Amino acid sequence: MKTGKTTRKSPGMKRYRLYGLTLSSDFAFVHNIPAGSGAPDVLFRSVRAPPVPDHWSRTSPAFASTGRTDNGEPLFSLYRMTEYVVIHFADLVDFYLWPGQIIAEVPDPSYDPVVEIHFLGEVLSIWLELHGLPAIHASAVVVNGGAIGFISTNKGGKSALAATMMMQGCPLLADDILPLECCDGIVMGRPGYPQMRMWPDEADFFLGRYEHLEMVHPLYTKRRVPIGDGGFGLFCDDPQPLKALYIPERQEVHDTITIEPVSPSDALMELVRNSFSAQIVEALGLQVPRMNFFASLVLKVPIRRVTYPSGFKNLSLVRDALFADFEVL
Repeated sequence: MKTGKTTRKSPGMKRYRLYGLTLSSDFAFVHNIPAGSGAPDVLFRSVRAPPVPDHWSRTSPAFASTGRTDNGEPLFSLYRMTEYVVIHFADLVDFYLWPGQIIAEVPDPSYDPVVEIHFLGEVLSIWLELHGLPAIHASAVVVNGGAIGFISTNKGGKSALAATMMMQGCPLLADDILPLECCDGIVMGRPGYPQMRMWPDEADFFLGRYEHLEMVHPLYTKRRVPIGDGGFGLFCDDPQPLKALYIPERQEVHDTITIEPVSPSDALMELVRNSFSAQIVEALGLQVPRMNFFASLVLKVPIRRVTYPSGFKNLSLVRDALFADFEVL
């Protein structure tokens, strides 16, 4: 799927900071990613030819999506080789993952915008999982020295809830992917990067208009919303102790706001269900350590379900209810 855009000029090797990692890359990112320093944790490069012989394509994939291209090929496949992992997006890009390096083989430079979206999403989430850092599908903000996260699938309302709390001065910690780790018995949430993605109606509500915002991709309606430094709200670039997780359930036929605890067993299933790459992690054989991590998490971090009526006009009431609940916790 071509974008129609021309090749972006490489900025040379630069260091960036995201997901608690120092990234060294020559890729011309469009997303707003803060500058990093120090020794890189991972190197990311984009090349036009295979970096290794393509013998991986003659093996059986460890995972293949049910979605198919017009010629019957899985849209997404993952191959686990002895020394590296290959993530294959059909007719688009192949990502090669090593412990300290990720290489994207992109034959057509017009694909670069989509490559960036996949790299910042599925690819880095899998790389984090391979390094023992579970990545959940969540938005998170910082409240009183700790992070609260909203976990849900797409269109579950997690970004809107984070944004409405940001309007009251709560810095954004992460949007879409929240990497977790345990440090000295405390569950910590790692920061993402200072940008959100909003649907046009969301951006119109929170910023007053959306036409001036760049589109995430020419074929998507979502817009990129810069955070901090003249953008919307504030951004926190430091890991934060995770104080609570909320599971938002936005309902069309509902006129009250309820917040109630989720049992540890149900919370464990919600964490697995809302992990960023759950099926892929299972295919990689990482489900046991991840389940052990989540089992420990649900005993340390309160997990609550918030049910609320749909509509932007109700968000301020939901925010007040969340603040009140969090204070009790």
